[in-house]
Amino acid sequence: MKAAIVIPTYWTDRAEKPRPGEAVYDHPTVLGESFETLSRCLESLVKLKGEFEVLVLAVPTRMSLAGKVEKRVKEIVKPFRGKLNLKVFYPSGLRRLKRKLAEEGFAGFSSCVSMHGYGNVRNLCLLLPYLSGFDVAVLLDDDELVIDRDFLEKPLESIGRKRKGRFVGGIAGYYVYRGRGYRLKEAEAVWNLTWNKAALMNEAFKVIESRRRLNPASFAFGGCMAIHRKLTEKLPFDPWITRGEDIDYLLCARLYGFEFLLDNQWSILHDPPPKRRGFWGEFEQDVYRFLYQREKLRLLEKKLEKRILDERLDPFPGYFLKDDLEGKILVTGILAVLGLKREELFHAKSLSQLVKAFREVEVLLRKAEKYAFENVGRYLGFQRLWAETLREMKGEIELPLEE
Repeated sequence: MKAAIVIPTYWTDRAEKPRPGEAVYDHPTVLGESFETLSRCLESLVKLKGEFEVLVLAVPTRMSLAGKVEKRVKEIVKPFRGKLNLKVFYPSGLRRLKRKLAEEGFAGFSSCVSMHGYGNVRNLCLLLPYLSGFDVAVLLDDDELVIDRDFLEKPLESIGRKRKGRFVGGIAGYYVYRGRGYRLKEAEAVWNLTWNKAALMNEAFKVIESRRRLNPASFAFGGCMAIHRKLTEKLPFDPWITRGEDIDYLLCARLYGFEFLLDNQWSILHDPPPKRRGFWGEFEQDVYRFLYQREKLRLLEKKLEKRILDERLDPFPGYFLKDDLEGKILVTGILAVLGLKREELFHAKSLSQLVKAFREVEVLLRKAEKYAFENVGRYLGFQRLWAETLREMKGEIELPLEE
C-alpha cells in the first residue's frame, strides 16, 4: 500500500492569548522565536523503513500570517529536500486549490475547504493524500519524534483488512513521553474533584497493556493515526468540534460501519513544548467540545439507528458525554473560579458579590449550549457533501504542492 505521512505545523506571532476569531491550537510555534519542533520531527523520519512521501501543511493561526509562515517553513524544510520525498502545502496553495475546485464544478465543496481549526486541518490531511492517489494517510504532529524504524510498517499490517466482517479503516497508535511511558501527568487541583481529565484518560489508556495487539478503544491520537482511503472517501473530520477531533473521528467511523482499532505495538514519542494556556482556556474549549459532541452523537445514533453512547466509552470520553454534563460543567467552573481567583473573592462584601463572580460559569455554559444546538446537524450535511464530492473527483484535481 502507498502511504503518505502528513504533518501539520501550526504557527502564530504571539505567545499570549489568541485574538478573537483566531484559530486555537495547543502548541503553535511562535514566529520570530528560534525554537521550533518541525525540523527534529522531519529528522526522525530520515531513517524510517519503507517507501513513503512526507507532506507538510504550513498552518497559520490567522491567514494574515500566511506569508511569514510560508517563508519560515521553507527555511526549515530546505535541508530535508535531499533526505526525504517531501512536499509542502502552504496557505497560498489553499487559495489555488479552492479556486481549482470551484472551476471543476465543486464550488460548494470548495467553500468548505479551510485551514482554520483542528477539524479543517485534519480534513486537508486526508484530502491531499487521497487526491494524490495514496492508499493510507498516516497523521503525525510536528512536536513528535519517530523512534522506531518500523513505525510505518506496523499500521500497514492491519489497515485495509476485514475484522469480524468490518473493514478496518483506521489504526490508532499512542503517545509515549520521556521518562513516564504512555501516562499523562496528573496535577493536583481543586477542580479535579469533578473534571480530572488526565486521570480518566490514563484509566482508559490501560487497554494499551492488553495481551492482544489490536483492540477496540474509546480514544485515538491525531498525531498517531492511520486512515485508509476507503474511510477517507466516506467520512471527514468534524470542523465544528473545538478539540478532540481525533476521538470524535474514531467514534463516527464506528457509527458508519468501520472498524478503528488501537495497535499497542505502534507508538510515537510526544515531546511538546509547555502549553501556554492555563486550565480555564482548555476548559472553555472542552465545554464547547463535549456539549456539542454529545448532541451530535445522539443525532447520529438516531439517524443511523446505531448505539455509541454507552459503557464502551467509559471512563473517557464517556464521563463527559452523559446526561449530567451540565452539572459537571457548573460545579467545575465554580471550583475553577475558587482556585484561580481566590484572592479576588476574599474582597467580596456580600453573597451577591460572590454570586456575581461565578456568573461567568453560567454564561459559558449557555453560550456552549447555544453553539451545540445551532451546529448539531451540520456534520450530517457536510459528511454527505464530502462523500459525494470525493466519489465524483476520483483523484483528478491537480494539487498545488511545492516539492
